Amino acid sequence: MNLNNIQQQKLNQVRHLAQQRQIPQALSLVKEITQNYPEFAPAWYTSAFLLFQNSHIDEAISAINTAIKLEPDNIKFRYQKIMLYEALHRPDIVLPLTQELVREPLQNNEMNEKLARILEINEDFNGALKLYQHLTMTHPNKTSWLLKQAAMLQNLGDIEQAVVMSNKALEREPNNPDGQFFRSHLKKQTIKDNHIDILKQSCSTTQISAQNKAKFYYALAKELEDCEKYDQSFKARATGAELFRSSFQYDVQSDIDFMQQIQIKYTEQFINQKSTNTSDRPIFIVGLPRSGTTLLDRIITSHSDVKAAGELKQMNTCVIQGLQKLKIDPQISRTKMVTASTQLDFKLLGETYLQTSRARAAQSPRFTDKFPQNSYYVGMILKAIPNAKIIIMQRHPIAVCYAVYKQMFSNDSYPYSYDLQEMALYYNQHNQLLNHWDKVGGTAVKTVYYEDLVNDLQFQAKEILDFLKLPWQPQCLDFHKNKQPTATASASQVREKLYSSSIDLWRHYEQQLQPLIKHLDLPE
Repeated sequence: MNLNNIQQQKLNQVRHLAQQRQIPQALSLVKEITQNYPEFAPAWYTSAFLLFQNSHIDEAISAINTAIKLEPDNIKFRYQKIMLYEALHRPDIVLPLTQELVREPLQNNEMNEKLARILEINEDFNGALKLYQHLTMTHPNKTSWLLKQAAMLQNLGDIEQAVVMSNKALEREPNNPDGQFFRSHLKKQTIKDNHIDILKQSCSTTQISAQNKAKFYYALAKELEDCEKYDQSFKARATGAELFRSSFQYDVQSDIDFMQQIQIKYTEQFINQKSTNTSDRPIFIVGLPRSGTTLLDRIITSHSDVKAAGELKQMNTCVIQGLQKLKIDPQISRTKMVTASTQLDFKLLGETYLQTSRARAAQSPRFTDKFPQNSYYVGMILKAIPNAKIIIMQRHPIAVCYAVYKQMFSNDSYPYSYDLQEMALYYNQHNQLLNHWDKVGGTAVKTVYYEDLVNDLQFQAKEILDFLKLPWQPQCLDFHKNKQPTATASASQVREKLYSSSIDLWRHYEQQLQPLIKHLDLPE
């Protein structure tokens, strides 16, 4: 038996032991193989996988790097390294490694799809689009990949081509809920050009999940509203919201308790005990979704010194990792987690956030992070990155609540938004939290009102840039020409010039919104 056969036979024994869940024995044997045959790359690859599964992170990284050093062109090894760092929530490493690996599409479609998703999550929409185009060439009739292409085109601002691609997907699968929902929201529909009849027919479809059926109703509501059929629109939206709300468990009181505890623990006195981080690069834009955060982001990132990093989830990830280091029980309530978070190493928290955001922030002097749920973390940000700037986006309570209610989000991030009473209760507490940050944040925090921005763009834009200590640049008024990609529900609207029609849109539904209005804390 030659040497290669001996090595492979031993490695097969390792895999057999791993399949039998005899992990200590498998690790012991694979270590023996790498010591005896240090040039046998597959053993290092298997070692990396087993070490990572058993939380030996540094050793796993060392092992996969050794495997790649021995076989630099082995796609499987390089892919595994990406997956390892993806599991570690290190987008600063994952993104460049992925971009390097997919300069040419791989032969393996499963890998291509996973890597396309990584590029999409990290907002490299051009890279993701190329992979989805390649995947579609291999399977021309796969609707989901055609729709992914359409979504990437929308994020890149090519709305016309996104419409073409979504139509192409729906030619292949006319009753696809994602396709119909996406197409309806791509642009404003008209009396002469809409899909209302098709959508009404789709709404009567049976044998589909509540969530998928809700997509048809939301699409119908959107097109009816575009065509100024407001009563019909609200009826369709309410049906869709009720369907979607029935598909998950949610207790709004849990969110209220969580936000109240944040205010209790993150006082002005506590926040003022700041870390020594000196970076002033991040600009955090916080507020409810649909409050104008994307519009504000486009204005600021039209400045030549500011990069749009998108909706980074890094602060959330860094906080969770910090709590894990404190050995906090992951099963404790969110309210108790707030109390535990006051023991975090805030200097390390800031450093980790800046490091892991590096790939998205690029080399730009400043960058924006417009993840709405960073509104929970403002106190932590003020402690961890004292020179960061935070802009709170506010909007008329009924207007913003309706704007949130009318949107069906792509994940479960905003569970309060599908019931009018829950929406009001959540808004009231969230608004108190934003007011708290405005009060305790000092010169690091500024509140901007959507209506003011729309009514006097130039004055507000100059005030905002002054707050950010950025010199005035007139192109900030031409935000609709901003070529930086965006991946929010407003991705189509921010490609247009400023319009004020959405300010009072809710007034068409004032009667239907009474369950919301009567529970809202409205200004005098």
